[in-house]
Order: sequence, then C-alpha cells, then structure tokens
Amino acid sequence: MHAVAAHRSDEKALTTEASVIKLADALDMTHGRSRIPFEAGSVNIHSVSAAAIDEVRLSAGETKPVHIDVLMNNSAGIFQLDELLKEKLRNSTLAPYIELVAHIEGSIEKSLIELYSI
Repeated sequence: MHAVAAHRSDEKALTTEASVIKLADALDMTHGRSRIPFEAGSVNIHSVSAAAIDEVRLSAGETKPVHIDVLMNNSAGIFQLDELLKEKLRNSTLAPYIELVAHIEGSIEKSLIELYSI
C-alpha cells in the first residue's frame, strides 16, 4: 500500500520497492504518453514537454550503479526532468545511486507547436 501512495511526487518513499515504483512512474515520460492529449488539442507544458522526450534508456553507470540517458528532440523536455523526475527522485531512497544525462539529438530542435495563444 505504501508503494502505491508513495508514487506521488510529494510523498516520501520509505522502502526500496516504493522508490522503484516512484522512479518507474517518473521515467514513463516519452512522447507516446502525451500523444492522445496532444493530438486532441490539449497543448500545455505537460503534453509539449512529454512530446519532447523520444527515449529513456537505463544502463549500468560509470560513477553510480544506474545510468539514465534521456534523449530529447526539443529542450521543452527539460520540464519533465526538472519539475517531475527530480522531485520524485529526491523523495526516494534511490537518488544516491542514479546518474542522469539528458541531451537533444541532432543539431536542430523539433518544432512541437506552431502557435500558442491565450
């Protein structure tokens, strides 16, 4: 039950199991996650930033046990990392064991929206 409740960003994970679920939930950030709201016209920082994440790769780390590599097509993806993943990682027991690198592939960012108006 704790693992289910602790997947939220603001809830402190007290066990390794809860921390793994919290981190797995945070890493579910690739563009497929935002496809339906984005295509339905729900353009907000959540859908745009998720559309900017192409891939999340996990591997053995060099300085820490786990390396997470986030491939972005647009710098809007930084919102997913800075506002969502960072908070979940901070409230887990796994933070000391994770190294994370995010980068934009290619030399040109993908255009995600043409116009935004309020």
